[in-house]
This record gives sequence, C-alpha cells and structure tokens, in this order.
Amino acid sequence: MKKPKTILINQLLLISLMTLLLITGCTPRASYKYKIGVSQCVGGRWRDKVNNEMLSAQHLYDTDVKVCITNADNNTEQQRQQIDSLIDAGVDLLVISPNEYKPLSPCVERAKKYGIPVILFERKTSSNDYTAYIGGDNVEAGRAIGTYAARLCRDSIHVGRRPVVLEITGQLVMSPDRERYQGFSSVMKKHPELDFQHIKTNWSLEDSYAATKKWLQAGKPLDVVFCQSDLASFGAYKAAKELGKEKSIYFLGIDALPGEGIDAIQQGKLAASYIYPTHGEEIIALALRILEHKPYKRTNIIKSIVVTPQNVGEIAINANEMMRQSQYLITIQNKLEDYLGLYHVQRTLLFVSLVVALILLVAVLLVWRAIVFTRRANHRMKELGEEQNRFYTNASHQLRTPLTLINGPLQRLSESKTLSESDHELLDIVRRNAEQLLHLVTNVLQFQKETQKMIQDTEPDDAHAISCRSVQDGQHDIVVRDQSDELATVLIVDDNDDMRRYLRTLLLDRYYVLEASDGQSGWKLARESVPDLVISDVMMPVMDGLAFCAKLKADPLTSHIPVILLTARSTEQQQAEGLSQGADAYLTKPFSAEVLLAHIASLLANRQKLKEIFAAEKQQTTESHEQEEKLSTPDKMFMDTLRQAILKNMSNMKLKMDDLGADMGISRVQLYRKVKAMTGMSPVELLKEMRLKRAMKLLKATDKTVAEVAYEVGFGTPGYFSSCFKKQYGKYPTDVKEDAKE
Repeated sequence: MKKPKTILINQLLLISLMTLLLITGCTPRASYKYKIGVSQCVGGRWRDKVNNEMLSAQHLYDTDVKVCITNADNNTEQQRQQIDSLIDAGVDLLVISPNEYKPLSPCVERAKKYGIPVILFERKTSSNDYTAYIGGDNVEAGRAIGTYAARLCRDSIHVGRRPVVLEITGQLVMSPDRERYQGFSSVMKKHPELDFQHIKTNWSLEDSYAATKKWLQAGKPLDVVFCQSDLASFGAYKAAKELGKEKSIYFLGIDALPGEGIDAIQQGKLAASYIYPTHGEEIIALALRILEHKPYKRTNIIKSIVVTPQNVGEIAINANEMMRQSQYLITIQNKLEDYLGLYHVQRTLLFVSLVVALILLVAVLLVWRAIVFTRRANHRMKELGEEQNRFYTNASHQLRTPLTLINGPLQRLSESKTLSESDHELLDIVRRNAEQLLHLVTNVLQFQKETQKMIQDTEPDDAHAISCRSVQDGQHDIVVRDQSDELATVLIVDDNDDMRRYLRTLLLDRYYVLEASDGQSGWKLARESVPDLVISDVMMPVMDGLAFCAKLKADPLTSHIPVILLTARSTEQQQAEGLSQGADAYLTKPFSAEVLLAHIASLLANRQKLKEIFAAEKQQTTESHEQEEKLSTPDKMFMDTLRQAILKNMSNMKLKMDDLGADMGISRVQLYRKVKAMTGMSPVELLKEMRLKRAMKLLKATDKTVAEVAYEVGFGTPGYFSSCFKKQYGKYPTDVKEDAKE
C-alpha cells in the first residue's frame, strides 16, 4: 500500500504537469490569424523602405497579421536556407525577392508542395509555380531611362561625333538586370546615331567606379553613363570626378530614393533617375486577398516616372513627406505591438489565475483526503506494531530457551579438568559466540520495544498535527535540540563506508554531519553547503584528500573552512605534505576519538574568534590587524571584494542579497553561509552595520542633513534610519549633528 503522503505528492505533481501543458499551449502564435514570411535577397536603403512599409501595414487591416523578414545578404544558398526555415516554421504565405533567376525555383516549388502561396516581389524566377507577382516594370524602367538618354544626346550633347552611351549592368543573371538591359538597349537600337556600349560588372559602386575609370583612362570618349542603380551611378561619377571629367558626362540611375538619388539630382551629380516603386503596403494587401480567397491579379505592375532636374523639386517634397509619414507609422506599429503583447500577457495571467484557483480547490480536497488516509495508516501501523510485538515476544522464548540449554552445558564442560587444552579452546570459541548470539537477541528485542514505543507516540493530537516516523536499517539517530542552539556543520569525506559510519556516530551528538565518498563529490558538497569544518581521508579515488584540501583552500568561497586530514601514512614527510596543502590538523590512524573531538572543538573556537575581525562596526585594533594578517589570501580577497561590493551598492535602497551575490560571483545561499562563517553576521546585518558606520562618519564630517545622509547610505526613509541608528548607537542622528557642531 502506498503511503498517503506519497499519494498526495503524486496527485499534486500530476495537476501541476497538466497546468504547465495548458499554460504553454497558450502561445502568442494563436493571436495572429496569418503569418507572412518575407525573404529579401539583399539589404540596402531601398529594401529597408519596402520592409518598413510592410511592417507598417501589418495593422492597417481588420485581420491580425505578423510579418517576419529575413535578409540573405546577396547569398543565394543562404536565401534558400532561410526560405526552407520559413516553410518549416509554418508561415501562411511567402513573399520572395529572388537573388538569382534559376537557383531559387526549387524553393518556390517546395512552397507550392506544402500549399503555401508565393508572391514574387520585384524579381522573378525560372519557375512558373508562383501565385502572384508584384513590382515595377523593369523593361519599362530601362526603356524610360533609354528614351531620356537619347533626348539628352539630341538636345544637350554636341561633340561633332556620335555621342557615346555606356550602360554598366550586372552579370544579367537576375530578372531586373536582364529586363532593364532589354528595355534600355531596345531604345538604343532605334537610334543608330548613338554609339551604344555595354559593360558587365557585379552591379556595385566599386565595380562601376573601376569600369568607368578604366574606360576614361584608356582615352575613350564618354557622354552618357547609365547604371542600373543610383549607388552604381555614384561609383561612375566618383571615377569621372577624380579624372576631372564629371561635368562633361551625364550620369543616369534607377531607384530615386530620398537622401540618395533625389538629392544627387538636386546637387547636379545625376542627370536623371527612375523611381523604382516600393509600396510595401500593396504587397500586404495582395497577400491578404490571396489568403482570404478574394479576387486578385496574378501580375501586378506598379507604375513610376523618371526624375529629372525639371521635376525633382516637387518629387523631393513629396518623397520626404512620405518618409516622415512612414516613420510615424513605424512608431505607431511598435507601440501597437507592445500593447498587443501586454494584452496577451494579461489574458494569460487571467487564465493562470483561474487554473491556480482550481488547483487550490483540488489541493484542499486532497489534503482532507490525505488526513483521512493518514489516520487509517496510523491505526494500521499500530495494529502491525502489536502483531510484531507478539511475534518478537514469542521469538524471544523460542530463542532464549535453546541458548540457555546451550550455555549451561558449555559452562559445565568448560569447568571439566578431563578435557585437553585444545578442547578447552574450542569450547571457549563456542561459548563466546553463544554469548554474542544471546547479546544480539537481547539487542533485537530491546530495539523492537523502542520501535513500538515510537509508533505509539506518533498518534496525532488533532487533524492538523499528523507526523509519521519509520525506523530503517542504518538510519541516523536524530538529536532534538532547541532551535536557538545552532549546530556547527562538519563534512566527512571518506571512501570507506564503515569509517564514515563510525565518524558520524562519534560526531552526531555534537554537530550536524554531512557525508561524501570522494574528494570530487566532497568539493561540490562543500561549495553548496559551506560547512564549518571538514574531516577528510587522504587516500581516495577520483580526487585524493590532498588535492581536495588544496582546492578548498584556494577557493575564496571555502578558504576559511578548517580541514582535518586522516590517514594511515605516518612519516613526518607525509604529514608535512598534508600541512603544506593547507590542512589545519593531520591525524594518523588509528587515532583517539578524544583527540579528534578536541581538535574539532579547538579549530571551531579559533574560527569563532576570527569572526570578530570583520564586524563592520568594530574598529581595527593592532591585535586584530595581526590576526587578519594570519588569514589566507583568498579570505582577504573575499572580504575585500565583499566590502567593495557593499560600498558600491550602499546607496541602492532596493539592494537585494541576490544582487550582492551576483557582484561576488556566488549564489545568495553561498553568500549567506560564507559571510556568516567569516563575521558571525548575516549579509543583511553586515550591510546594515556598514551603512550605519558610514552614516556616522557623514554626520560628523559633513553638513548634510539627516535625510540626505539616510538616502546616501541606502535607507528608504529617514524615520527608519533614525530608528536603526538609535538602536545601534544609543542616540539619534540629530544628537550626533549637534555634538559635531559643538
């Protein structure tokens, strides 16, 4: 039969597990109806503008939408991995701007296989499995810039030769690259009076710069340069300016962003640029039409215009205003996200509160049920105790009778003078073992009587005072002491079970005992519990006693703990080796129990004296300085670090011991035990004394008011400060101020 306490614990654990599953099931994902994944091929200001517009459009519609954006940084393989991750994350729709024309087609086909719609934005792939396309008309962009270039050559360039028009493109592996070249070159073919040239690069500012500089340094004429982005055009302009030819060449680009292309036209660096439209809000609108199964166009072309010196002023005003509006929308969107997050948290807290209330109700029922089961169990234990008592009583008669019959004849035979000496020795062996068996039987019966008495004493006085005790083989004796009588903790480290059992029996009446079977586990236990004293064997597996002692003394957290080494190695050199590792005492086996107990008491008494050294309120005398010099370096380092941490955080009224422990690099429990062992005070008491000591100095040496001093040393209110000060020094802070004035 399971114990009632075990049943209660199992039921509570089951309820807690169910609650955890319910809570974790309420994830923020459920708050969004649609999740849209965006895969951008590269970054840049133009794409940042698109991303901001899409993020701003998340909350423009009645449907809750979450937009997640990734950037492949011009890396096709990275973009494929990002798209696969978005698909695996379960997005409802994908918006893809492919880095290359062919390699991204398998990703589009995989999305279709999983039933995820795909919108191609600004660029296309070789696959026709996409759901819709939205973006500018790249062929039209190239055609519009080409037409403007031809007009410039006709109206503004008079060089007595065929004007040279140079187009600098990428490698023509991306759809915008090829389509812009297609549109521009188609116009150039209609104007045979123009000398049209074409150079392939990597579509960057650096490559355009290098290509233009090489062209001009070769002495080739150049009248118009068209690069397929404004940034690339800036590279061509930079090369021409370095050679002093920027004023005789017209530079054309595409994008016309505020702060880039538009500003360059106003400054005379570019002759024109084509506004390549972003309109991220239209991408989200198209995505929602697809997700909600509303009518939509598969191909969505966004119209645009060429920006020239003639219309750049009006366009710049409108573009800058739109940029400001976009920033406002982003700010509103961020605040809305915060509000939605707070709403979800509040909803979750409400749900958790209801679950907790239900758990409390169930817990009350379970406690009542446990009380009933415990009463029944106690009654059953009493019945079992009575049955066991009857059994042991009968067994005593059955065992004592034959033992008596054995001992009697043995005694008579041992007095006989006719037996040989060897026969007497055999009889002595039998007699001693018979007496030992009788002694064991007597002990077992006595143990049973004490056990029965303990069982009878466990019956509760009322329903709220239920206590069950069991006697198990090898269990420690429990010493009941007054709560104010705090026992020192002794850690025993020995790989021999019998030795640990003997030492435990020897110490249990005087100290609280912990045990470990080797140096490694002893080291971990010492750091966790910070005992008052350690008794360790030297020869142990995993980590021997010498290494264990050295680690204890080298760690600031445990360096203060006295260590007694026990070993069978008895030479002076071996003892010196143990003491050189920092051991405070070295006892050889076999040792006297009285000597061991005397060593323990002496070492603990010495540690108690040293606690007074670091008390914050006491002045450092010459004697205490001499005692402090005897301390190990790790102990000094620990106390110095502790003082610095307290001084640094003294003015913090909300300072917690967790924060102080974090500054020290240890846990709150370890901090408490170490400080208690070193000073005899808790960290809170030490902090208060140091604050009051600092306050006393400020009151005597400065003109600050009592309130100012209270806040400076970290007290929340002057009234509480005055109360603590009076309790510590026997007078109020105002009295100290008046004495200082006199």
